[in-house]
Amino acid sequence: MRMGWVRAWVAGMAAVSMLLLAACVNKEPQERAAFIQVLQVRMNNVTLVPIGLLSKQEKDAIGDYDDAYEVMTDFQDAMAKAAAPLREVLSVETIRSVSEIVERKASLQAARKTLADSAAQVQAARSKADKARAALTLPADLAPVYDGVYDEAVTAPAADMMEAAARMDSVARDALGIADFVAANGAEVTFEDEQTKVAKPTLQQELNLRLQALNAQSDGLEAARATLLQAASAGSKAP
Repeated sequence: MRMGWVRAWVAGMAAVSMLLLAACVNKEPQERAAFIQVLQVRMNNVTLVPIGLLSKQEKDAIGDYDDAYEVMTDFQDAMAKAAAPLREVLSVETIRSVSEIVERKASLQAARKTLADSAAQVQAARSKADKARAALTLPADLAPVYDGVYDEAVTAPAADMMEAAARMDSVARDALGIADFVAANGAEVTFEDEQTKVAKPTLQQELNLRLQALNAQSDGLEAARATLLQAASAGSKAP
């Protein structure tokens, strides 16, 4: 009877040990391999803006590495939020005449503030993402793959966004300079059917130079437009 009890106890302990062993199986190598595969799939996309959300299958497969992925999606969500108000700025900076510049002086001043605020938000989001990246401890085979995706999903878009905001600020600044020039010479500069008439040749020459400098930024403004529209669409989306 005693032997039977001992055998039952041993068998029970063995079963418990098997359960504990199963619970302690290290899944990290499989999760790491799955995460590397997810990152490589993203790298095959034309662009990583937006990088896209993890599917449920991907999220389950990569386990705790979803925190590393969220560093990038959180940044892109913040960038999209910062870029959203700039759609209106793009509209304000689509200028066809000197009279429009004068009429939009207050809007251009507001645009510069919006641009500064958005740039500050992107810079803060970039700093937060970089800090989170620095805190990650990634295995040697994963780190370079992750960093390659991080560069295209965070570092490059942040730099592009800052450059685009700077270009747009330059346009607004030069347009405001023209508005101030017209205001300072109001008696000599008039408008008729959206045509600008300047009484003095010297003033006409100075106005032309200012307009040429503004027009020279048209290509840069179009590039900034493309960058900002892409940034504004970078919020979380399915892959």
